[in-house]
Amino acid sequence: MRTLFRLCLMGLATLLLAGCGVRFAYTQLDWLLPWYLRDFVTLQGEQRSALDQRLDRLLDWHCREQLPDYAALLRDTRTAVDEGALDAQRLDALLARGEGLWDVLMTAVVDDAEALLASLDDAQVAELAAAFERRNAKARKEHLEGSAEHLHAGRVERMEKRLRDWFGRLEDPQREQVAAWSRALQPTAEDWLAHRAAWQRALLDLLGRRAGGTLPAGELEPLLRTPQAHWDAAYRARVTHNRALTLSLLADLVNAATPRQRLRLRAELDKLASQFERLACAPSLPAPA
Repeated sequence: MRTLFRLCLMGLATLLLAGCGVRFAYTQLDWLLPWYLRDFVTLQGEQRSALDQRLDRLLDWHCREQLPDYAALLRDTRTAVDEGALDAQRLDALLARGEGLWDVLMTAVVDDAEALLASLDDAQVAELAAAFERRNAKARKEHLEGSAEHLHAGRVERMEKRLRDWFGRLEDPQREQVAAWSRALQPTAEDWLAHRAAWQRALLDLLGRRAGGTLPAGELEPLLRTPQAHWDAAYRARVTHNRALTLSLLADLVNAATPRQRLRLRAELDKLASQFERLACAPSLPAPA
């Protein structure tokens, strides 16, 4: 069930941002830290039990309150594909709906995340800091090291891989479109890494000021919900540019898809929507009068 929870959290974003790295692929994964904490920190028995209990409650809420909306959004995306002449503006509106669902989720996890993070001891916080460093080193190697042509080839390869999940094999003109998209992107990797490191430092600083099993009041929520609030204007403008460029690419690829690709895209949308519908819990019954 927890694997399916990760699918629910990321599947919709993967579809709507298929490889652009504007929001989910580069920044949002760190915000899921409380539920991936086992991958970063060795938890003690009581902490594992508490995490499982909180995750079960979150799963119950999530499947009742959000999965039906995920499925509806995917069905609407299928409708947009079927209607043809898809444009970046319509994709942007669909993406905004998905981001709205994400913001609701982030609000819902604040209390649980605060309780879990406040329970860490000093050794676990040090382990978390070391895990951050390892992830940052890996990200720097992937996104900053090497020639401009090497980095371009990596972007193209990652985008093509994600697109193949939805379209199948890409035609040569489509691959040329992806290559042109990559070359037109404005550089954001260095700023992204700097902002991510700053976010991590802010979290570690917050953990360093925990006392009596609690965190300073009101400081975790903005870290989880609005980390982009501290982006500078230049970085924000580059991210906006790249987002628009990526949505235009996706719209163009959908509109020019071959019959085989369009059939696969529809099937993938229907499959994921059906998965969400099957996972969705029945709404809670009202209390007896």
